[in-house]
Amino acid sequence: MDLDWTRLGKALRDARRAAAVSLTQEEMAEEIGVGRSVIQLIEAGNKYKKPTASMRTYAARVGWADGSIEAVLAGGEPTLKDAPAPARESGPSAAAGLPLRIVHELKGEGDLLDTAVIPLGDDASMVVVVKGKPGASLAEIERSLEAWRKAQGQLLELDYRDGESDPS
Repeated sequence: MDLDWTRLGKALRDARRAAAVSLTQEEMAEEIGVGRSVIQLIEAGNKYKKPTASMRTYAARVGWADGSIEAVLAGGEPTLKDAPAPARESGPSAAAGLPLRIVHELKGEGDLLDTAVIPLGDDASMVVVVKGKPGASLAEIERSLEAWRKAQGQLLELDYRDGESDPS
């Protein structure tokens, strides 16, 4: 059976971008003690004979449990370190207890472009995940990010206090 290195690279990249504090390739490289080119090779799906120590350190940094690299290479899903034994669908989104509609959207095609947490007053917050269309060109991604920046600015300006007026 052929190991799917491209799938592993994409899964690790997606996990890096989706981490609680999203990391750039440079930041990941610095954290795990390798050069950025190593991160680029891993995420590009460069074929190896077997998983490397750098891959294992990368996987651990994004919260994957031991054996997750092999599972992804074989076509399965990674298991999170803190996740209970998979009696249900496994993976980061299922482990987080998210609604199925969100799980489906996160697993769908398209690159994760950005995330944000928007405060809704003192009692709640809103999480926004911005995904691009599958196979988007660099220009399309840039347009999508610009549209998101504008929408994010508008969201941050909204006053979510229940009908209270601004005292100024």
